[in-house]
Amino acid sequence: QRPPPAYYSMSPPTRQTSESSADAASTMKLAFLAVGVWVSFVAFGWAQEHLTSHEFGEKKERFDHISALVLLQSIGNAIVAYVMLILTQGPKVAVTGGVPTSQWLVVALGYLGAHKFGLEALRYIIFPLQVVVKSCKSIPVMLGERIFAGEVHSAEKKLSVFMLTAGVLFFTLRQPKKGDGLSDFHLDPKTLYGLGLVFLALCCDGVYGPYQNKLAKTYDVSEFHLMLNMNLWQGLFALLMIIPSGELVECFDFVMRYPGVLREFGIFSATMAVGNVFIFKLQHDFGALTVTKVTTIRKLASVLYSVVIFGHKMNPSQWIGVFIVFFSNQISKALARSLGWSKKPSDAKAKGDTKKTK
Repeated sequence: QRPPPAYYSMSPPTRQTSESSADAASTMKLAFLAVGVWVSFVAFGWAQEHLTSHEFGEKKERFDHISALVLLQSIGNAIVAYVMLILTQGPKVAVTGGVPTSQWLVVALGYLGAHKFGLEALRYIIFPLQVVVKSCKSIPVMLGERIFAGEVHSAEKKLSVFMLTAGVLFFTLRQPKKGDGLSDFHLDPKTLYGLGLVFLALCCDGVYGPYQNKLAKTYDVSEFHLMLNMNLWQGLFALLMIIPSGELVECFDFVMRYPGVLREFGIFSATMAVGNVFIFKLQHDFGALTVTKVTTIRKLASVLYSVVIFGHKMNPSQWIGVFIVFFSNQISKALARSLGWSKKPSDAKAKGDTKKTK
């Protein structure tokens, strides 16, 4: 019997073709989310620095109502998160996601501390220094994952943390020579106090980041549940801090004197909320490592933008420190490969178990 013509035996699209299409779609989605994070948070960085360091009016007053900014940020984030939650899961969705209030309080207090101390630090140090030091967030997060989840990290990851720390120390401890006019960074008492506030913010990052992952795994809540509840509780705490201190009244008085600040308020709140939607979606679909890479590039862009727009001066040695911080992940990977440290602890354990069974 004659075999059928070749065109009758054409096979359907292979699995490799479908996987390639899926990879292309995933890459496009990743690029869209990454650009969304970069654009929104570069704008947010400008609004944040402008609000906390800009001098308004002839009296050169500064807006120093940090709790009011935290409240404003919380309101914007919560509104956007609630809208997204309704759009994605319907109007009858459980707002708390079944998570006990006590659990939300833990993560919300850490979230509040990270924002409160981080914003407060900008009264004592300039934005590029705050961003570079905050780029060491992986250190407390790694410790938090070890404490809350019992996770064992690879030698490559530990090396990356070491590189981050070395870069920050290089950046902050390099002092300019007297009269060279090369740098805006000096380790005076004011700067040290600001760095102390950033350290407290990093400690809070080490609590709320890993604890947030714990809630997501334990109760299977969506990214918008996390965003909504964390900001609702943070906003409530900020409001309780503002009312007794009279900061809310002072904030309204400042707005009445300088109504132009409302424009910065709007940009600050909107860019933060939109940026958080991109970040939570990015973490949900691509994981924490991808978020870290994207936000690190965003922080570098924010530093460069701040240096250009606000005229901050940095000497060459401090630029080396910036390079070490932002490219520590790539440097550590290359070193780990050359030293044979690229395998994860779980991989080594599995290999050992395989040998035992032979």
